[in-house]
Formats: sequence, structure tokens, C-alpha cells
Amino acid sequence: SNVINRAGKPDATTEIAVTSGCTEAIATTLIGLLNPGDTVLLIEPFYDSYPASVAMASGAARYVTLHPPDFALDEGALSNVWDASVRVALLNNPHNPTGKVFTREELLLIADFARRHDTIVVSDEVYENLTFDGAPHIPLASLPGMRDRTLTLSSAGKTFSCTGWKVGWVTGPAALVAATQAAHQFTTFCTP
Repeated sequence: SNVINRAGKPDATTEIAVTSGCTEAIATTLIGLLNPGDTVLLIEPFYDSYPASVAMASGAARYVTLHPPDFALDEGALSNVWDASVRVALLNNPHNPTGKVFTREELLLIADFARRHDTIVVSDEVYENLTFDGAPHIPLASLPGMRDRTLTLSSAGKTFSCTGWKVGWVTGPAALVAATQAAHQFTTFCTP
């Protein structure tokens, strides 16, 4: 994963949770982080499990829509919906279903909103190794001030073309990973 501790590697006992695919990582992360009624920012269009996972966690979704042809993130649209009541922002980068790879400037904008409003970002980066036209994938957790507020989710399925294996993971600061692990413990308990 792209999330690393100060020694350069994640602590396997506290900073990584292995899940049954990234879809389970999304659900258990939201269940672990949210209290009933907490607000989650979703960027649409989105992977179809996002609203279901928010609902399973008894959260409330707010939406920012990306528009063709470039699917650029609009600062004004973010300003209209992102305030201190947003507990979690769920980002998908590279983006499914558009294939968009968020630019450094767009990611810095997300980071600024997250820091300003004390928001946790759940960054679904399952397509991190599948970009086109030389578009660089920039892990959100690598940006200034984001390591301590970002959980990075990924999966072996997309990178290694083995979606049936359903092995995903969550990496990030120990306290946030513990929330995912607590929900995972009573969801699937064990992942192969």
C-alpha cells in the first residue's frame, strides 16, 4: 500500500486490515467509523456499493457530481456541500466508472477541505495501477497533512486480475484501521 509510517513501512499489526475484497473494506470501514446520522460525502457517479455501505452504517450521504467531458472536480460544488458536519469523504481514485485520474490540484483541494473541516477521507484506490495516457496516480495519503486522516483501500483483484480471490486491505493510522478491524471482526471474521 501507499500509506507508510515514519519508518517507511506500515506496521502490519496495527496499520493494515485484510478484508474480503475492497467492497467489504468499504462497508466495514464506514460501519466502523460512522455513528447513526453522520454525513458522508460521495462523488458521483460512484461505485454502486457506496450508497449501500453508507446506508448499512446508518449514515447520510451528500453528493458532488462530476460532469463530462473532463469530470473535473468543482471547488464551488464542494463548498456547497462540504462543511464541518461531513465526518467522512469517500474518494475513488482512479475513478470508477469514468476512468478519471484526479489531478494533483484536485487532490490538494480535497486535502484542503478535509483538513479545514476535520474530515476523515476513505480513499478507494483499487485502480491505482490501471491508469492510461501517462496519467499519474497520486495516493491521497501522500499529500501534506493527509496521512493521519486517510484510510487507503485497495484489492489484489484489480491489480492482479484475480477478482474471485476477494482479498482487499485497508491501510492507514492505527486508530482508524482499528475501526475497520472492529467491524470486520463481526462481518466476515476471517479472510483467506
